[in-house]
Amino acid sequence: MTVHVKALYGFSADLEPFVQLSPVEQVALLRSWGNTAIFGGYQNPEFSAAAHAAGMKVYAEIPCFMGADWWQKVPASRPITAAGQPLANDDWYYGVNPSVPQVRRELLAALEQLLTDTPLDGVWLDFIRWPCRWERPAPDLPLTSFDPDTLARFSRDTGIEIPQADIPAMAHQILVEQEAAWTAWRCQQITSWVAEARTILERVRPQAVLGLFGLPWRLSDHNGAILKIIGQDYRALARYVDIFSPMVYHQICGQPPEWIGAVTEEVRLLTGKPVWPIIQSVDIPAPLSAEAYAQALDAVLNSPAADGLLVFNLKGVLSEAKLAVTQARFL
Repeated sequence: MTVHVKALYGFSADLEPFVQLSPVEQVALLRSWGNTAIFGGYQNPEFSAAAHAAGMKVYAEIPCFMGADWWQKVPASRPITAAGQPLANDDWYYGVNPSVPQVRRELLAALEQLLTDTPLDGVWLDFIRWPCRWERPAPDLPLTSFDPDTLARFSRDTGIEIPQADIPAMAHQILVEQEAAWTAWRCQQITSWVAEARTILERVRPQAVLGLFGLPWRLSDHNGAILKIIGQDYRALARYVDIFSPMVYHQICGQPPEWIGAVTEEVRLLTGKPVWPIIQSVDIPAPLSAEAYAQALDAVLNSPAADGLLVFNLKGVLSEAKLAVTQARFL
């Protein structure tokens, strides 16, 4: 399979190479590095027009179930753990309960506004999951959300009655006696929201594609956490998503480069849809050498399951060495 889309994610006109350039010149510079698509810049109509004139697609991403603002605005959006405690933030990450009706409605409205206002060729859903700060080799895997409102929604949708008790006791009963139903219901909360997003896209901008930034976990990883903790069922989501982009940040996750290909192949197998993995160029949690970056690029370019290649992020490849590696493989 040929990797026909190559894009450095995170274009910003504020990045040093682009500050003094016109939109046409910005696009030309991106093209000179081998980009065939752009994530970002769509807020400027002149930039989008220049990109389209150059034959490049313009994509956006929309963050879904995360953010401190939600905790302030909709207190019920803060998940409750199996211990009965509000979920703590993890540095910049504030996980949000994706079953809360107000959050779901407002995110769909934001997506519709984005698609209405901008000439996008596609939009990628990000943070489209139940809470987890996954970007580390051994992530915490919080069991959420056991608040009364969420449990009532679960009971209503499944017909499973939960005897009233304190939260730890109810959580224990669910996880011991109803784990399969609980997992399926939580996955459905994600899938059903994506289905609604798909309906909006087809009505407002039917020529656009719907992408999804997914976790780079296989079904067997972390004891099935991609279903039990995250709620991303790739098999069900494939009905509504056009392109899957697993976030295969190998150094962040403490994995070797060949892991990138293994994850890509499983996502392709589960979904039957195009897979555009997104690899890391950023120096997290330690400096990423140009050689290590090249190995990650090659893992995607050599994968028979990959149709595209995204890099997180553009800023991370602006060093002379990494930019040279990028051009050698993009052009």
